[in-house]
Amino acid sequence: MTERDRLASSPAIHAVGRGALHHAGVAIDEVAHVDLYSCFPAAVQIAARELGLAIDDPARPLTVTGGLTFAGGPGNNYSAHAIATLVHLLRRDSDAYGLATAMGWYLTKHAVGIYSARPPRQPFASLDSQPQRPPARRARTDYTGPATIEAYTVVYQRDGDPDAAIVSALTPDHDRALIRTPDRDIVDAILSNDPIGWSIGIAADQGLTIEDPTPRTPTADHAVSL
Repeated sequence: MTERDRLASSPAIHAVGRGALHHAGVAIDEVAHVDLYSCFPAAVQIAARELGLAIDDPARPLTVTGGLTFAGGPGNNYSAHAIATLVHLLRRDSDAYGLATAMGWYLTKHAVGIYSARPPRQPFASLDSQPQRPPARRARTDYTGPATIEAYTVVYQRDGDPDAAIVSALTPDHDRALIRTPDRDIVDAILSNDPIGWSIGIAADQGLTIEDPTPRTPTADHAVSL
């Protein structure tokens, strides 16, 4: 995962979505009912972006079940529940199309299905869409020097207190460095701001210093909730 070109994108979702829609002869704007696999907010946001779906369109929400968090997924069977819900919706809305996705691991395994109450333009096919793979980044475990924060999270103890910040940063040579720091000053700074784009320094002991805490607007590649 640390060698991916961009953490907030998925060429695989883009490829399988394009392949399924092309085979069905349907444009994404023709799909009325959608259910995106929702293990985490980032999974929904990334899939929506790759498929060309708005994340805040009240006329076309991104789930027909309420999402995995609320509908549940017994036996890792959530996507089957989404398909079953689409069946009921499409029987009532017979001219519409539905789309459901499935996903596994770290946005690693993907499936997209297009559904309708009408006969398909082409017979069902199990497609093997191949994504365009960007060059991998080099993951550095020994890097020291300046870097720019591209992603972050904070992990908590069982009592609810912050335990450490985990930061993914890009070096001037476009390599990726991961740092876990328990430094409370760093953790508090991250919790009170959005540090995407901050300039930092990484020491040999994996210590982290904030060199430029100027607030910046996250780019499209980074604006996801992990």
